[in-house]
Amino acid sequence: MSGSLRDYMAALRARKQLLVVKKEVDPKFELHAVVRKVQAGPNLPVLFEKVRGTRYPVVSNLLGNYGIVAEQLGADIGRLAEKWAALSRTNSFPDPLDTDAAPAVFDQISLGDLPHLTFCEKDAGPYITAGVVLARDPDTGVVNLSFHRCQMIGNDELRCRLSTSGDLFRIQQKCEQRGQPLPATIMLGLPPAIMLAGATTVGPANSEYDLAARLLNRRIPIMKSPKHGLPIPASAQFVIEGEIAAGVRRPEGPFGEWMDYYVQQANNHVFEVQEVYAQKEAVFHAVGSGSNEELAISSIPIAGTIFNAVQTWVPNVADVTCFPLPQFCAIQLKNPAEGQPQRAMLAAFGAEMSRVLYVVVVDDDVNIHNLQDVLWAMATRCRPDKDIMQIPNVPSFARDPHRVHWGRLGIDATRPINAAADFERKKIPNLENVKLEDYLDRNS
Repeated sequence: MSGSLRDYMAALRARKQLLVVKKEVDPKFELHAVVRKVQAGPNLPVLFEKVRGTRYPVVSNLLGNYGIVAEQLGADIGRLAEKWAALSRTNSFPDPLDTDAAPAVFDQISLGDLPHLTFCEKDAGPYITAGVVLARDPDTGVVNLSFHRCQMIGNDELRCRLSTSGDLFRIQQKCEQRGQPLPATIMLGLPPAIMLAGATTVGPANSEYDLAARLLNRRIPIMKSPKHGLPIPASAQFVIEGEIAAGVRRPEGPFGEWMDYYVQQANNHVFEVQEVYAQKEAVFHAVGSGSNEELAISSIPIAGTIFNAVQTWVPNVADVTCFPLPQFCAIQLKNPAEGQPQRAMLAAFGAEMSRVLYVVVVDDDVNIHNLQDVLWAMATRCRPDKDIMQIPNVPSFARDPHRVHWGRLGIDATRPINAAADFERKKIPNLENVKLEDYLDRNS
């Protein structure tokens, strides 16, 4: 994988996979509208060179293309979950941090200098959405990295929602119970490996840096943050240092969240900004909530976790995906035996208890990365009164007061074992080599 955001963008340019917008765009709605149009079309990373109100360019959809992420990890799309599963099975990377790296040269700036991006109509205001928060457990010394949205209130304050099930919340609670603020750093413009690791649950005993080093297959050059001495990647484009206040909650939101609904205003944590730094000619990264990029960043680790769990009970699992919707998991099996689709469903539900609500199991002649192909298998190979497993009254993620996301549904869309010949997919020889432009008359 690329070792820095700049290396990654250079590689994208060389492969003509980076779109560039030279026209000045409005940070309020327009920039995000263009990103959504790109994601609905070519779905490539996009760089905005001129954003009104700031001197910094903005890049988005860096990891929104499943195929490009697979390339970064050295895998085909159909082997991405397996590759992630293999990388995540190791508990640690020996000495993951390179502390001898040359320190980066940062300019001290103000929070007001950053792009102030507002994404959706009813958002409370501008938000930082691609910030990875870094903090250290005061008892164990383990460093935690995690994504959290941050509402920009002024030059000295951000308001952040910390998930009650996350490690950062657990660490902050330790400090708060002692009446102490939590020193923390928000980092933007990071290497892809650190972004992917920051979206992964690794448990309180491990650091996401360990996983990032495994993804990179090399040590991560780091330096001490100027204010708190926390280990930050030397290639980080922006660094915001401060403290999460103890015992302070203030209104944050509403905000258009990942399911494309608004999360209403609530009293959330306060990040007191102390210092802000930027590298020379820094590039600001923005992730649209619920966009292809956020869903890919969160879905790929989930798919890898599920692959590991399913493989324990169904060794012939071929592939798993939870993209483009992390609530919807598709599992591909090679020549499944009787009962294996059901085992795969239960293993998947047990491996991921927060987001996955639906699991569809298919044969290896179905492309699980093509939703239309999965729907075809459901429509032609699933008997609705027999091949569906419903599990009632299972809660999902914590923020579900209406219990709309309770319960689980498993769908066996594999062909009947005793009638496999009758469910052989038809094929058209040489179809993949036919190029339509060789046959159509453009002048007609």
